Amino acid sequence: MKSQRRRIIREELLRSIAWIGLAIVGWPLVISEITWLDATALTVFGLPALTWALLTTGAIAVRLATSTELQVQTPVGLSISLLLGIMLGGVGAVYLATAGGYSALWISAAYVAVTGITVFWYWFAGPDTVDTTVTT
Repeated sequence: MKSQRRRIIREELLRSIAWIGLAIVGWPLVISEITWLDATALTVFGLPALTWALLTTGAIAVRLATSTELQVQTPVGLSISLLLGIMLGGVGAVYLATAGGYSALWISAAYVAVTGITVFWYWFAGPDTVDTTVTT
């Protein structure tokens, strides 16, 4: 196995600790809220394992195919992080409005305000201020 391939696989396996942690916490919460999905050993342990495997192999495949670093310290990494944060914030806002019982108007207003401030800060600070030197 090439040293570059070994390094990519090792890095993505270390990063995948976050995926499995989020999946172990997130899937049982989703299963408890959805009435048509039974809480069995397959769903409680199988869905997190499947989520971890798909995300990890996907990240490894993307890095091996494109030979990019996929680091947050690059301008592209910051843009992807911003987009993912906005999407996760939207999911959280929908959850609070539907399952949490909070007012949809206030949740939507807070989501739009936080998103607007974040995008303005990102535009003002700019991803060009990031030092893109990567050492190996």
